[in-house]
Amino acid sequence: HCHFCLFLSDNLFQGSTNNSFSIRLREARLMMKLSMDKLVARTNGAITKQSISRYENGIMRPKRDALRAIAQALNISEEYFKGTNLKIDIPMLRTTSGGKLSEEELQSLEARLSFWAEQYFTKERLVQSVSKPDKEAKRFERVIFRNPIRGTKVSTLEDAIHAADLLREQWHSGDGPIASILRLIERKGIKILSTELPDGVWGMSTWADKYHPLIVLDMRPTKTTIERLRFTAAHELAHLLLTFPANPELDVEKCCNKFAGFFLFTKQALIEEMGGEKRDELLLEEMIDLKEVYGISIAAQVHAAWDIRMISREHYDWWFDERLKKNRLEEGWGEYKFPETIGREKRLEMRINEIERRK
Repeated sequence: HCHFCLFLSDNLFQGSTNNSFSIRLREARLMMKLSMDKLVARTNGAITKQSISRYENGIMRPKRDALRAIAQALNISEEYFKGTNLKIDIPMLRTTSGGKLSEEELQSLEARLSFWAEQYFTKERLVQSVSKPDKEAKRFERVIFRNPIRGTKVSTLEDAIHAADLLREQWHSGDGPIASILRLIERKGIKILSTELPDGVWGMSTWADKYHPLIVLDMRPTKTTIERLRFTAAHELAHLLLTFPANPELDVEKCCNKFAGFFLFTKQALIEEMGGEKRDELLLEEMIDLKEVYGISIAAQVHAAWDIRMISREHYDWWFDERLKKNRLEEGWGEYKFPETIGREKRLEMRINEIERRK
């Protein structure tokens, strides 16, 4: 099940390079969905379009007043442009495809994350300060995320299954289908950014200021299927929550895949649904039925059945060679109908708009 992960290495972004300002300005403008003309309008004409173009092309840097005007227009701190607003961090960079992300692509992604996370935290603070006025507001700190399975070491299949079961238990998710995994992840305090990612990268995860877990997903239907999106989200969850022993032999990506599969479709549920621990063969029709209920691909079901030795190696190989490799997107093999969306940030914005309206 080939899966690609991207991590932001924490030494790549120390100190801003010459072109980091231009990258950060461009990414911020694009995140706000503003054309250069619209950005000029938002600065009330304090900056010309020509200047913005020059800043973005790295030909010149803005003076202090101009920087302040840009920051205000983009609703962001001046520190963002210096790269000191947040520390986006995970000392690891990995795409299992071996497809290298250029330095520039990495810097763009890091800028996008910093911009989005800072704005998100600001919205949270604003809503919190209104709902808890006076003394309470001063005490408000961003909610620190608690990892309910912290320190759970994963190096074997059994560990991955155990970790998946443990997280479901801690999150009171039962052992049946998880309707919307993205909403579950958001509810538990992990922030999700939906944005376009380079080819070969479906998801990434990292931490902001060491305490705030972030997952980035490319949710475009042209790039991913709903089952793959769910699997990617669960895979990134594994990167954020699990502990992997420092063993060069260990395939961390594989461990995360195992966790993802058994988190979406627990071992117990798989055995119960398949009617026992051993099967001579798995039928396409029954797996389509399960895919539509559990939101997990046929490929992931076949993997799981082999992982727990429900089926023989021969049957597993037959499935991959004869069926799955010939239909990688599983077209015509059913699909999960429950929408996977994110909504927490939108809801904060609704509350902020209401606060503004009442002023």
